[in-house]
Amino acid sequence: MIRTSILALILVFSLIQSSKAQSLSDRQKVTQAVQWFAFNSHIKIHKKVSILAEGQFRYAQTFDPMQFQLRTGVDYTINKHFSVLAGYVYSWNPIYGKQPASFVNNEHRIFEQVIYKHQLGRFNISHRGRLEQRFIQVHQNSNGEIINEGYDLYLNRARYRLAINIPLNNAKMEPKTVYASVYDEVFFEWGDKVVYHKPDQNRVFAGLGYQVNKQFSFQGGLLYQNIIKLSGVKQENNVGFQVQVNYNIDLTKKEN
Repeated sequence: MIRTSILALILVFSLIQSSKAQSLSDRQKVTQAVQWFAFNSHIKIHKKVSILAEGQFRYAQTFDPMQFQLRTGVDYTINKHFSVLAGYVYSWNPIYGKQPASFVNNEHRIFEQVIYKHQLGRFNISHRGRLEQRFIQVHQNSNGEIINEGYDLYLNRARYRLAINIPLNNAKMEPKTVYASVYDEVFFEWGDKVVYHKPDQNRVFAGLGYQVNKQFSFQGGLLYQNIIKLSGVKQENNVGFQVQVNYNIDLTKKEN
């Protein structure tokens, strides 16, 4: 079974390398530092239903604002392996970095996802598939005047993430467990304005985490993000770190 998980990892990283090899030789590429922070909470309101509350705080270069997101949704647990979620995101997108956008283009986003979890030996594996409907803000410069045309740019996006947590000081994930954490997420976008019709973003993370108890855990480590812009001409290679805090709340528990 462990051999199967290793083969799955090899397949994912082979796809990443293949995607890189197919990139255009004349693409305008930049490399910059990033610092990402995230807070995630599932608020349980029923034995099978919880509310997602998530904040993403992302910075580039020397803590210059890169992107801020607030995400919420309703999560339904089918069984110990499967869960589904439907939700909404608002994204603030400041002008940042070595390839700055011409205007601030914020975003409304609706998404649907399914998660499948299973275990192979000490490997705790999670597969997440997500579909997104994106409504992006559009600005135009007309005779020196910046005109906000509303959230008129519509794009679709599909994402797949493979995540693995491996307990180090205990045989399984339980309170007071130090664990190794890795994930890889690939993005594919389509719509009338999309020029590059191949996977256009990849995120790879490797780090350590600590599960304090069933409700509280945190992790941090190295992050690599490769993103090809909408035109297919510009590419960012972002290298830095990511810190994530998870704190879940169970409102179904009855006090004695």
